[in-house]
Amino acid sequence: MSQLIDPIVWICLALFVVTLLLEVPIPFSMLISSAVYILYKGDSFVMFASQLSVSFANFTMLAVPAFLFVGLFMNDTGLSDGFFDFVDKWIGHLKGGMAHANVVASMIFAGMSGSALADAGGIGAIEVKTMRTAGYDEGFSVAVSAASSTLGPIIPPSINFIMWSFLSGASTLGMFLAGIIPGILSGIMQMVWIVISIRYLGVKAPFRAKTSWSERIKITVKSLPILGGPVILVGGIMTGVFTPTECGVVAAVYCLIVSICTGHFSFKILRKSLRGTLSSAAMVLALCGTGLVFNWMITVSGLLGVVSNALLNIGNVYIILLLLNLLILFLGCFLGSAQILVLLAPLLISIAEGCGLDLIHMGVMAVFSCTVSLMTPPVAPSLFVTAKASGASFNKSLKYGCQFLIPLVITLLIISYVPAVTLWLPNVLGALK
Repeated sequence: MSQLIDPIVWICLALFVVTLLLEVPIPFSMLISSAVYILYKGDSFVMFASQLSVSFANFTMLAVPAFLFVGLFMNDTGLSDGFFDFVDKWIGHLKGGMAHANVVASMIFAGMSGSALADAGGIGAIEVKTMRTAGYDEGFSVAVSAASSTLGPIIPPSINFIMWSFLSGASTLGMFLAGIIPGILSGIMQMVWIVISIRYLGVKAPFRAKTSWSERIKITVKSLPILGGPVILVGGIMTGVFTPTECGVVAAVYCLIVSICTGHFSFKILRKSLRGTLSSAAMVLALCGTGLVFNWMITVSGLLGVVSNALLNIGNVYIILLLLNLLILFLGCFLGSAQILVLLAPLLISIAEGCGLDLIHMGVMAVFSCTVSLMTPPVAPSLFVTAKASGASFNKSLKYGCQFLIPLVITLLIISYVPAVTLWLPNVLGALK
């Protein structure tokens, strides 16, 4: 089997790992290892330019900086805080209601940001502070906020869905629609686990007085501008009024208008958000561009064919999907979700085609598996970012964070083994190819 693989690719992969350990940015690591392979094979470097230009000229990828800007701008202006305040006033008095409000607020915010870390570092910090002040355990508060932030990449619009559509050729609209039910399911599973934690695991859930109807109406009216954003965007996506790229632009413009009308706007904040957007978007676009070059090397060398054939020879789709999820979760301990998608895209596409699986189903499964890895130790990025942003202890939060892996993994298994969960809505709305 090894004879089918070009031996030089092992040296290139080893070089890739070494450069990662030396903390070289992943796009550069990919380019360096791919350059060595091209030099050895004597191929033209024109391929570098062609693959990079494909990434930078892709129309769908224009949505990435728009959604990155929305998440950063809403956090910088404080607009994202209103999501939690609104939900908390309605259900915060229930047993564990503030924790449930945390999840629901993240589900709403996901309809604007498309990013887990934007949720964790922004609205997540406010949620932890409010829950801690109300008497909730600090570690539990951080864990709930971090777990609910994983809804960002699933509920549309989603930056990771856009990346998968670019890498696989799957319909971006289909991906957005396919993420709605899994996102809601994940939120419900987390709320179920909150109930279990409070009733059976001894998590403290302090009682809070019920908010008066006048206060609820007041906060609802005050929150209408920010609540209108997710409604307009998700509604526009489901009805086909917006393309995914147009949706990103509409979201950015809407946030600017709301911030001006509510007095949250300032040019200083705008400059800060734009700088952050440029930095993050450059990373994503560079990753996608260099990822195409790196994936070309993996494919041409024969490594992709050998690995995909080995998995397909297992002959059991359930076991194959389980192994893929385990691989993604393992890589998630060391790499970010965007990097994992780029690295594994050729393998996931090959397996989907070999097993007769829809690319949209495979994409949602892969993206959700990547989001689960945001909660897996030792790194647990969402947990770490939430703890750091709120000034809480990461170590104290880790125990509760690991417990929230239970509802997340159960949701992942349902998404993996019940394709209808992802494909039913895009099929009904005619978004499947």
